[in-house]
Amino acid sequence: MSAVYIGRQPILDRKMKLFAYELQFHQGLNPNQESVEASAQLLAKTESEIGLQAIVGGHVALINLPRDVMVQSNDFASFEDKHNLVLEIPNYVDKDVDVLKKLKELKSQGVAIALDNYIEEDASLKLANISDFVKLDNEALSEVKMKSAIEALHAKGKKVIAEKVDTEEMYQYLKKLGFDYFQGYFFTNPVIINGKKLTGNKLTLLQILAKINDPKTSFKELSSILSKDVALTHKLLVAVNNPAAMIPIEVETVSDALNYMGLKRLKFWVNMMMLSDLNDVPKELLTTSLMRAKFCEALAIKAGFQREKDSYFLVGLFSNLGAFFRSPVAEIVAEMPLSEEIKLALIERKGSMGEALKCLTELESTSQDFAKLTFNQLDINDIAGLFMEASAWAHQASVE
Repeated sequence: MSAVYIGRQPILDRKMKLFAYELQFHQGLNPNQESVEASAQLLAKTESEIGLQAIVGGHVALINLPRDVMVQSNDFASFEDKHNLVLEIPNYVDKDVDVLKKLKELKSQGVAIALDNYIEEDASLKLANISDFVKLDNEALSEVKMKSAIEALHAKGKKVIAEKVDTEEMYQYLKKLGFDYFQGYFFTNPVIINGKKLTGNKLTLLQILAKINDPKTSFKELSSILSKDVALTHKLLVAVNNPAAMIPIEVETVSDALNYMGLKRLKFWVNMMMLSDLNDVPKELLTTSLMRAKFCEALAIKAGFQREKDSYFLVGLFSNLGAFFRSPVAEIVAEMPLSEEIKLALIERKGSMGEALKCLTELESTSQDFAKLTFNQLDINDIAGLFMEASAWAHQASVE
């Protein structure tokens, strides 16, 4: 069967809050009828095994489907509330009767429409009139043309999405131009001023993170560290006593939490809580870091590196530390008692764990070029499947 896989990218609003995820169904290097059938099967399989709603975490799902799959699809079963579904269409279907008929049917059910690659030509203008969202290629248009297009679309009541936003600097520039939404992993690449020292609170937080993740830290030391932070202890005990934690008794002390949860599980919770306490970063950064951690761990297991899975998890979790602390990752890693292998992976993307991060970066870019992506003996279908499963897990973990 032809290779088909799903890519996923976040779309954030002007306040850096998550608005939607775009799910892109890629059809390999040579799309054909077989790959169309494979796309339809993958859509059904993803829903039955993971659930599209789990992948987007209850947010809006913007779906980019092959034309024939969209026309032939009878229903988007996972979306009981069709108002949380946006169907993306290309700018050349203005005379495609079957597509237009399908769009009319879906709009009557509450599905919104997003027009991709808008240009100021008759075909795009007609399709924009029936669309709720419009995407502009900010790499292909001049600043003057972008401003003009945004103003015209806003006058029609359309929301405008910027694509290929890879850095915070680009986000800030496009925000000033008037875009409503921004697609990409720009929030993982903040503007960093070299030489700027960490503030006292962030330095203290980093030192605690370092101690917690030091393999030499004992149960007793960890319990003592956590007990000194009243706010963190309270949040931890609330999380531990959540029914989802499935602990049979009410836990009242950090020491008890250690005994019932185990060191590894407790470290995970503490890492997550401490990173979530940073106020000047978007919440999606934490979800993305959790997704990266789970993906790297799953990749290690699938590729036969079972014994190193915890290190892979840590590399994925810490791969965004530069964005959390808005400092060069090399400076942050220097403050932490990590192995040389982990440091090389985080700073230089070297070694097998560094290759895992490179693989992850390719997936996050949703480039058509990653059809040949491999890791050890795994191909794109294996890798993309793990990515989707990790995405669903991260949303559930961040909610808990």
